[in-house]
Amino acid sequence: MTYPSIGTDGIAIQSFQDIYDELEAGYKGIYGEDINLDSDSPDGQRIGIEAQARLDLQSYALALYNQLDPDFAVGEALNRLVKFTGITRNPSKRSTVSVTIVTDRNITLESGYVVADTIGQNWTTTTENSLTTGSNSVSMVSELFGAYEAEASTITEPVTIILGITSITNASAATVGEDEETDEALRIRRNFSLVVPQTSTVGGMYTALANLQDVTRVKIYENDQDTIDTEYTIDPHTIWVIVEGAEDNAIAQIIAETKTGGTGLKGSEEGTYLETLIKPDGTSFIYTHTANFDRPSDQSLYIELTVTRKDATIETDITSIKSALAALTYDIAESVQASSLYSTVLAVSDTFVVTSLEISLDDITYTDGEEEADADGIITIDTANISVTEVI
Repeated sequence: MTYPSIGTDGIAIQSFQDIYDELEAGYKGIYGEDINLDSDSPDGQRIGIEAQARLDLQSYALALYNQLDPDFAVGEALNRLVKFTGITRNPSKRSTVSVTIVTDRNITLESGYVVADTIGQNWTTTTENSLTTGSNSVSMVSELFGAYEAEASTITEPVTIILGITSITNASAATVGEDEETDEALRIRRNFSLVVPQTSTVGGMYTALANLQDVTRVKIYENDQDTIDTEYTIDPHTIWVIVEGAEDNAIAQIIAETKTGGTGLKGSEEGTYLETLIKPDGTSFIYTHTANFDRPSDQSLYIELTVTRKDATIETDITSIKSALAALTYDIAESVQASSLYSTVLAVSDTFVVTSLEISLDDITYTDGEEEADADGIITIDTANISVTEVI
């Protein structure tokens, strides 16, 4: 029988059955072996209630213990822990939309005017608007924060009734907002932030870029030599930054703030960072930084595999095989070994064996070995590019 404990290996709690058995043994030790502890007896029910109470208390202790570890903490506890690494949870953002309001008179539209869409979502103004007779363009936001959608011509039902407004509609779909960053996403971003910025310029830049909202992948190449890097075509004393996600200017700001002076930048994308500097007399001026970088390019992986049924009567679930392979994700410049895909295929079912599996990046030359991604490439797998041959 196990017992609750806190030691060098962490915290351990009992199962409901462990607690129940312990209480049952205690009752029999007091009242004798012939005591009726059936689940429908008064003493049996008492043991069940007490066992559940003890389990709840131990579970609370375990949850509290886990809240001290950022890899297990949730909600507000996780919010407090990530502050130690200098980051905070990305908040939710409202969706925005431009609506056309037609009036038959001049109207002052107060902040908080509400219109509903066809599925009952409310949209509201956040500022006062002066409307004139005829058509007026008004900016509105979703009443709730988060990724709320609205197709064109769906925001039409006034919730706030104002005389003089004859019609409301939105010519274009709403710009969808963002849900609050999930615990899982925040944990991933925290782990990125643990690269110590002081170790190197590239390390600090990588950390800062990885912490940008919406960034999902980062790759940085550095040529610190006096000659061109022929492998990646990088000029001397130049860095090549590749980022997936985030806005151009936000990326440019990080690059400008973290790269050393005089370092060249490779890339076809360009962002601008406007830095406010203070003169000795206390006045300020704007210094404009421009930074070049690149976005990753997708590289389609083609897969040809043959599966053989173990039992000729059991049909292979080819759709699930393709879905499992298509769910795989890879980093920038990450290569793929054909052999690494076997486990994904075999995890779908044990009703077949994989007798061959080859991959290709051009759908012409296939290999059972490795396919190397480009320096700025991300290998992606689409179900349409997977061919499965079933042998009965």
